[in-house]
Amino acid sequence: MAGKDFPRDEFERRWNKARDLMGRAGLDAILVTERNNYRHFTGHQSVQFGNKMRPMLFLLPREGPPVLMIYGLEVLEAKEDTWVEDIRTYVDVPFPLDLVAGTLRDLNLARGRIGCELGSNQRLWLPFQDFEAIKAAAPQAQFVDASEVYVACRLAKSPLEVARIEEACRITELAWELVLRRAHPGLTIGQCERICLQALVDAGSDPATPGFVLLDVLGLGEDYVYKKGDFFFCDFGGSYRGYKADIARLAAFGPPTDQQKKDHAQIVHVENAVIAGMRPGVRASDLARIFNREVEAIGYPPLVGTKRIGHGCGLDIQEPPSLNVADDTVLEPGVVLTPEPRFVRDGHFIMVEEDVVITADGARRLSTGCEHLRVIEV
Repeated sequence: MAGKDFPRDEFERRWNKARDLMGRAGLDAILVTERNNYRHFTGHQSVQFGNKMRPMLFLLPREGPPVLMIYGLEVLEAKEDTWVEDIRTYVDVPFPLDLVAGTLRDLNLARGRIGCELGSNQRLWLPFQDFEAIKAAAPQAQFVDASEVYVACRLAKSPLEVARIEEACRITELAWELVLRRAHPGLTIGQCERICLQALVDAGSDPATPGFVLLDVLGLGEDYVYKKGDFFFCDFGGSYRGYKADIARLAAFGPPTDQQKKDHAQIVHVENAVIAGMRPGVRASDLARIFNREVEAIGYPPLVGTKRIGHGCGLDIQEPPSLNVADDTVLEPGVVLTPEPRFVRDGHFIMVEEDVVITADGARRLSTGCEHLRVIEV
């Protein structure tokens, strides 16, 4: 995509937040390799992230300007995409391991503490053997886990990011209307999955990565044929300029039964109760406890351990925090959550999901519509 992902001050805000967190963690720099961490800090998007042989790296010193280290044929695109001015390139495979060590030396970081994506909710986007070789090429530097820095940098979204997520929600809601018109009894789960994906594209989702679809959570198999009277569960989400939506809806093939109406009304009640509890200062675990209280009141078992009923959302469909009783992350304005309470009754999976942003005084829904039990004509 040509053009800068966001204005320069958006990225400078991100870099400065990371630098503040680095200072608290005793880090001299962070070395970013993972696709969406890299995009968060640079705005550069590259097909090379599908290629294990050509890593794309971003180095952000606590003091001084940031550096890109990228495959040479990407340099023109990178200059279009990013505000980073120091772009260093390599010719081709194999990845030149001394590029990182040399850059560390140039920036007086050869003896520094370098924060890497080594812990929970993170991953390296280059071969582990290459990472070990980079460490060997810079033997006096310390390469340490900086997971908490990465998570904290992306936890609360800026207004510009929230606007993209909200547009992804609008696209997904439009796609749901298309699905309701195109699905019918006699189609298999697999056929309906393809209908959902095409609907996301038709509704305006990013064509290269239109989103995800989950219809079968009970192991029916994609050859299962929907019939009149079935519940149609759809958990899916589109993408708008990289930012994701994640919503879930229920519909009935033909007029819903009284039991289906009751199931839907109960789970919407639970969803509304969880959203009503969202505000700054509340912990993620508090929302899980609201779910437990509400589902026990209607006769279903509570969450146990790390089982969750929602998560964060942004450049990744699933981001921290986790809405379970084990996650005590304190919510703050800008955090986007996808509460997805559910229960199983007699082999039927009952779940709805909306996307919600924490505001200064509460929460605001970015998606709407789960309160309607839709009917697919037969």
